[in-house]
Amino acid sequence: MKKKQLVVRNQLINYYEQKSDNAEVALLFLHGWRSDGNVWKKTFEKLHGQNLNLYAIDFPGFGGSENPKKDFVLQDYAEVVLEFMKKLELKNIIIIGHSFGGRVGIKLAAGELQKISKLILVDSAGFVFNPDKKQMMNLIVKTVKPFFKPKFMQPLRKIIYKTIGAEDYLATPALQKTFVNIVNEDLSEYMEKLKLQTLIIWGEKDMETPFEFAQMMKNKIKNSELVVFEGAGHFSFLEQPKKFISRLKDFVN
Repeated sequence: MKKKQLVVRNQLINYYEQKSDNAEVALLFLHGWRSDGNVWKKTFEKLHGQNLNLYAIDFPGFGGSENPKKDFVLQDYAEVVLEFMKKLELKNIIIIGHSFGGRVGIKLAAGELQKISKLILVDSAGFVFNPDKKQMMNLIVKTVKPFFKPKFMQPLRKIIYKTIGAEDYLATPALQKTFVNIVNEDLSEYMEKLKLQTLIIWGEKDMETPFEFAQMMKNKIKNSELVVFEGAGHFSFLEQPKKFISRLKDFVN
């Protein structure tokens, strides 16, 4: 797993690569929010020796990649990945997207079917869920945020954000407007456009992207299969790596 860098759409992008001689299939791994490409390291290790080219990107604002030069929307992230694929001349691409990475994968696959052969969604985001909390978060961003500037207010700030389920917003201060843009975009219509073979993997006890999301995605994506990892949470691919690798291999082949 080699660490490399590339300029994509005027953004310095960090990525990881593990190539195999004469491999004809490329697996592109997309990480979740507050994560980076290195989260797939153990997956790369377990796939060593397979006739596959493996890539994992750090999205702009995460890992070793440069912060976005503007507030991104989901389409911006999809275009970064698309340009990355073009620059590396990737072919026969299978995208594996975890959580936020699944959002990007859905958006990309719905419009670039000729470039992507299969899609794997792992505890993927993609729906606007619990809109009351999202509205509350937007209200806080617009009206309450100035009152959090004094240091003595910081503990209260953390409590309020945690209460409304917005830890991701708080944890990435440089991407706060971007985060709001991302979570407020519903991808239901894009899921319905997907025609490529799709594997949906979900942790039964996922509290970040609830299991009902998995069932909703299965209903909306026509050519899809749902696999549930019993007892696993949001990072199901790390919690049950043997099962994940087995399912991945079967699906890829």
